Amino acid sequence: MSLITEEQLKKIYPNCSPDNLKLYTEAFNKVWPRFDITTPKRIAAFLGQVGVESGELKYNKELPSKWNKKNPSDPKEATGTLYEGRKTLGNVIAGDGPKFIGRGILQLTGRANYLEYGRKLGINLADNPDLACQPEHSVAIACQYFKDRDILSAADKWDLAAITKKVNGAAMLHHEQRAAYSEKALKVLQG
Repeated sequence: MSLITEEQLKKIYPNCSPDNLKLYTEAFNKVWPRFDITTPKRIAAFLGQVGVESGELKYNKELPSKWNKKNPSDPKEATGTLYEGRKTLGNVIAGDGPKFIGRGILQLTGRANYLEYGRKLGINLADNPDLACQPEHSVAIACQYFKDRDILSAADKWDLAAITKKVNGAAMLHHEQRAAYSEKALKVLQG
C-alpha cells in the first residue's frame, strides 16, 4: 500500500522535478513505515518541514550563504568554512566544516551528527558524507531525527509551532511557510 503517490506529492510540492517526485515518492513509501510515519498528520507534518528545508526536494546539499561561509560570493571558498572548529557540531578535525556541511532533506550538519546518524542507521556517513544526499538515506535520516526529538507526538496533536521549534530551533525560521506546506499536505492526503 502506498502512503503517498507522485500525484499527491506534486500537489504539495508543485515545483519539484519529475525525477525527484519519482525518487522521493519511492523513498517515502519505503522508509516512512519503518519509523511509524503512516498517518496523514505525521506525513503532512514531515512534508511541511521538508518542503522548506529542501526547497520542495530540489536541494539535498547546503547552498553557500552568509551562515556557512566567510565570503559567500567567493567561489573558491568552500561552503562550510564557518562550521570549521565548531565543537557544538563535533567538527574537531581540520576540514570538518566543509566536509560535514548540511546534506539531505533536513540538512544533517556536523561531524557529530554524521557519526550519530550513521551509527543509528548503519550507514558509514562519516567516511562517505554524500550518502546523506541519496533519497532513501536522506529520508531515513530525517525520519530518525523526527523520532529522536519526539516530533511525531507533536504531529499527532497537530502542534505545528512545536514541530518547527524542534526542527529549526528557537529562531522558528519560515514557520508560516512550514505550516502552510503541512496544512496543504494534510488536505491533499485526506482527499
